[in-house]
Amino acid sequence: MSHKHKASLIIAVYKRIDFLELIFQSIEIQTFRDFEVIVAEDDCSPDVSTFIEQMRDKCSFTINHISQEDNGFRKNLLLNKAIAAAEGEYLVFIDGDCILHKDFMKEHIQSVTPDICLFGRRVMLDSVTADKLIESKNFKLLSIFNLLFTKTRQLECAIHLPFLISRRNYGVRGCNFSVLKDKMIEINGFDEDFERPLYGEDTDVARRLKLIGVRLKCSKFQTIQYHMHHSVKDRGDDWKISKALYIKKKREGKSFCENGYIKK
Repeated sequence: MSHKHKASLIIAVYKRIDFLELIFQSIEIQTFRDFEVIVAEDDCSPDVSTFIEQMRDKCSFTINHISQEDNGFRKNLLLNKAIAAAEGEYLVFIDGDCILHKDFMKEHIQSVTPDICLFGRRVMLDSVTADKLIESKNFKLLSIFNLLFTKTRQLECAIHLPFLISRRNYGVRGCNFSVLKDKMIEINGFDEDFERPLYGEDTDVARRLKLIGVRLKCSKFQTIQYHMHHSVKDRGDDWKISKALYIKKKREGKSFCENGYIKK
């Protein structure tokens, strides 16, 4: 194999070192090990840099840290930089507020075929559970039996049933999907015209991957992750602006975005 690693796990991070620490803890116990970790930070926080430097000595996995100035929503630019930095032939994308089940990477990698984009869901932890997890760092809190007695939502997404195949073929989420690096390059990565969240880093990528013959496959009961509760600002405007741009792009019907991984 020409690459150093089978896969690259790309984590889109903004602030929240307490979340990142738990993510690293969940990476450390992964049952599949042949991957590098790329922390893609939409900021240049000295605190995050210091934390990652400290963790490099403690963690058994390779950490590559890339960052950019915090200048509005530029997640797609950041993710394109992460693709360029990735040495793995297979890319797994998560967000910096999602803790991984121990078989998360194994389930993504086991399903690797050139023509599939795998996408999962997430368990929405309630604020009490998230706070307890930050304080105790005890992953036993994430057991299905414990979560039953909390206000955690989408609890069915916590059930690990590797043999249960979901028929769903839409609804890719930027926080839990994987695809061959070559396929992302073929569509020219993420479209940087999207300067608001909600459509650009997942829905539009899924649309363009389908245009080049990639099938979308849901891994709801395989690639399990737990979303850490945090406050969210109102996204009404983001929704309208992102959706309008997505509809325009869909009408144009192109798989290759102009303002993407490689600039013309």
